[in-house]
Amino acid sequence: MSNDCVPVPNRLRELLNRWDADGRQPQGGIGWNRSTWLDSLTEHQDLLAELPDRLDRDHVTERGRRADEGEDEAVQAFVTAMVWGYGRVGYGAFRTARVLRENDEAPRVLREVALKTRRDGGAEAFEWLKQHRLRYLGVSFATKYLFFCGRAEAAPALVLDRRVQRWLWQHADCHVSLDWNVEDYRRYLCLVTTWARELNLRPDEVEYLMFADDGSQQVTAQEVSEESDEFAVLDALDEAAAAFAALPGDIHPNDVDDFELGVRQLRRIVLARGSSRWTPPE
Repeated sequence: MSNDCVPVPNRLRELLNRWDADGRQPQGGIGWNRSTWLDSLTEHQDLLAELPDRLDRDHVTERGRRADEGEDEAVQAFVTAMVWGYGRVGYGAFRTARVLRENDEAPRVLREVALKTRRDGGAEAFEWLKQHRLRYLGVSFATKYLFFCGRAEAAPALVLDRRVQRWLWQHADCHVSLDWNVEDYRRYLCLVTTWARELNLRPDEVEYLMFADDGSQQVTAQEVSEESDEFAVLDALDEAAAAFAALPGDIHPNDVDDFELGVRQLRRIVLARGSSRWTPPE
């Protein structure tokens, strides 16, 4: 679907009006379990010890701005972005540690993609990161890192996660993938930038409004319940994959890969069932 065919959704205008009425309050700080992260990333205890109990976007942005200065700074920015992104999700620390420990090139790749983001913008950085993938790092959390590494003067790098994906699907009839589809991410950035220009907002403000939307005025109570159940199942699958990889004793890498392949297949089934509620008839 061309961006020219997607006008600003009415729901987005409603959210902006509500945000204006509330004085355009920024997103609040995200709570997180410090002890869990300290246990999983002992080598970053100094960084984790100094992070506030509630982590907001401004604090993470300060770290992200320094990610291009060196590999240590990039890793610190990545960890901080992951703490913010996972919040109180129990397996977030394990997953972050796994990305760093099972990718020998992680520090170099994180710094290089930070440089790319600041120099060339989000779309180019996303494409470069697809070509230099870090194992176990998916689109949702990769784009969180890119977002905090970006700068206002360059083309934006915006978060594209499950909540934003669903919002675009529901309110703009726009289908974007979370499977490292470069053209989808480029189209998403262009679309949000176009909407931001028309609404006199920054692109990241449009992304925030979509992310923060609870959708309560657009779906029935039954649909809210069904979607909550869907997310609960997806979260349980994520927990299962993380718990399996963390089992004590020797686990062959192929066993981990096979288990996660099964989880991915189950996730597709859940998403396919959920999508039937939102996909318009052909």
